[in-house]
Amino acid sequence: MAVIRNISKLVVPAYNKGPKDVIDYINAQAWIPTSADVGLIEHPGSFGSYVGSNGVITQAILQVTINATALVIPATTPVLGVPSMFPLSFWPLNGYVRVDDEIIKYTGVNPMSTSVSGFDEFVVASTADRGVLGSTAVTHTAVVGVGPVFVEVLLGATTKIEYNKEQGVFNVWTRTTQDFGTAQSYGAGDRVITYNTYLIPCPEDVVTFFETAPGVN
Repeated sequence: MAVIRNISKLVVPAYNKGPKDVIDYINAQAWIPTSADVGLIEHPGSFGSYVGSNGVITQAILQVTINATALVIPATTPVLGVPSMFPLSFWPLNGYVRVDDEIIKYTGVNPMSTSVSGFDEFVVASTADRGVLGSTAVTHTAVVGVGPVFVEVLLGATTKIEYNKEQGVFNVWTRTTQDFGTAQSYGAGDRVITYNTYLIPCPEDVVTFFETAPGVN
């Protein structure tokens, strides 16, 4: 068979690591992705991150300086150049956002009409949601009307993994979901949901082990 379909797991060495590290990891961890020596790609699972259109179409900037444990993050728009003064009304009610080099998982949005700060606010559930996806929670210094700017992060969901033996490559398909409001609705009202599909080739010589779904040869 030239193509092996329905692959559920790929184990690959981390940067500057080799096959022995992966073997040690498999023996000790039994597929649990807790070692820095290897990477694990799963279907279903998350793989890859992409920049969404929220934060670009309606740019949002940090309004006040926040420390590494802040859980309420005020955002506003620049004084010039952006028509909307309600930047987060177009964002989904939960997701991921990057500010400087930190990625934050937020679980809600407070509109400026009811927030304590008087600005739209990202709401973060706990300090564990600061500095996620390999980033570090730090202090961010606000320059009013300038930045730093919030960027929406979309996580790719793995939809299929196949091994093309003739081409010597594992093909990983991922899809991102983009949620964008067409009005100042803060998660309600008119929404546009779009999907983007990506094909990520993974050379066979960087994959140490793979596993197929039960019953698949």
